[in-house]
Amino acid sequence: MTEKRLLFVLKAVRIIHEVKLMLTEQRYQIILHRLTQQPICKINELVHLTDASESTIRRDLDELEKQGLLERIHGGARLLVHLTADRNQTEREQLHRSDKEQVAAYVAQHYLHNQQFLYLDAGTTVQEIIPYLKDFHDITVVTNSIVTAGAVAETGIATYLTGGKLKANTQALVGMTSVQTLSKYHFDLALLGVNAITPGGDLLTPDVDEADVKQQAQRQAKSAIVLTDASKFSEIAFATFGNLHDFTAVVTTALPANLREQYHQKNIKELSK
Repeated sequence: MTEKRLLFVLKAVRIIHEVKLMLTEQRYQIILHRLTQQPICKINELVHLTDASESTIRRDLDELEKQGLLERIHGGARLLVHLTADRNQTEREQLHRSDKEQVAAYVAQHYLHNQQFLYLDAGTTVQEIIPYLKDFHDITVVTNSIVTAGAVAETGIATYLTGGKLKANTQALVGMTSVQTLSKYHFDLALLGVNAITPGGDLLTPDVDEADVKQQAQRQAKSAIVLTDASKFSEIAFATFGNLHDFTAVVTTALPANLREQYHQKNIKELSK
């Protein structure tokens, strides 16, 4: 086999693997969402919903049970956790405030530089980075957050909004317009928030449209950092926007011992108190 042919085969295998992973995550989301609507789901119902085989659904349920998200029962499963929902902007800003400030200070010191093109999403931990931006020159910021855009613009930094549909509770712009706008940009660094992180490394948010925006921002960035406090490692949300292996790093505060044992990814940066 020629080198060119070998590279083609390897690329095809990688693409097939990525598609399989994507389809698996989509099934996980369908299963968990269904279990939030009714306390118990039967396997044959999940087969119908996902258009997957019974053996595939059984494997999915086994994996989700290992992650502590559901419990297998005879002929089906029941949910063990409740999916986290979007909180309003004011409430989100006050939660774990000191942890968010610690994470933002670390990211500013280790990842911000002069002359960067930055993407800041609507995460409230990401917003804590704004006071540090004035220490750097020739920075440009793109964001899908009305709140972040206003605060950054007040510092005199060039600021662009993605456009799109405004979510009233989070003050975030989402939808196809946001995704299409982001596809036209290229960033040195994207800073993203997250609502939940599974032991398998999946990064989750309650809103599918917001997941699409986060995913597109990560694709357009040379480096992408997730900023989060440790509480998100014990949560679960509806929509997946990536996996830890897609990102440069996840910066968080110290994890409780019982959670640290479940997460083995090497790009998790845990900050000591």
